[in-house]
Amino acid sequence: MGTPGAAIHPQLPEPLIDAIVRKGTHREVDSYSGFRNNWDAEGRRAPTGLAGLLRERGITEVYVSGLARDVCVKWTALDAADLGFSTTVVWDLTRAVNPANDERVREALTSAGIKIAEFHDLL
Repeated sequence: MGTPGAAIHPQLPEPLIDAIVRKGTHREVDSYSGFRNNWDAEGRRAPTGLAGLLRERGITEVYVSGLARDVCVKWTALDAADLGFSTTVVWDLTRAVNPANDERVREALTSAGIKIAEFHDLL
C-alpha cells in the first residue's frame, strides 16, 4: 500500500474504473481475500464491501485471477463461492507463491464447487 506497485496502472482508461475496493488496510489485520479481511483480534472477518457492490449491480458470476494463486486468489475464490457467487479461477492468469501447492489449491477450489478454467477457453 502506498507504493507504485500498488497503484492503478496510469494507462488504464479511467471510464473502466467505477469502484475501488480496498483490502488489508488495517496494519494489524492482513487480508488475503477480496471479499473479507482476515480474522481480527475478536475472531471476526469483516467484509470488504465487494460482495455488496457486486450484488447491487446484479452480478452473480465471478472470475478470479492474479497473485498469488495459493493465497489471495484462493481465499478470494473460496469466499466468493461461500457468499453464493458462481466462481471460476482463471488458472493461467494466476501465479503461485509456492507452485508445489498447486494440486492442494486446485483440490480445495474444486471441492468448494469452484470451476478452474484457462483464459483461451473463456473466449
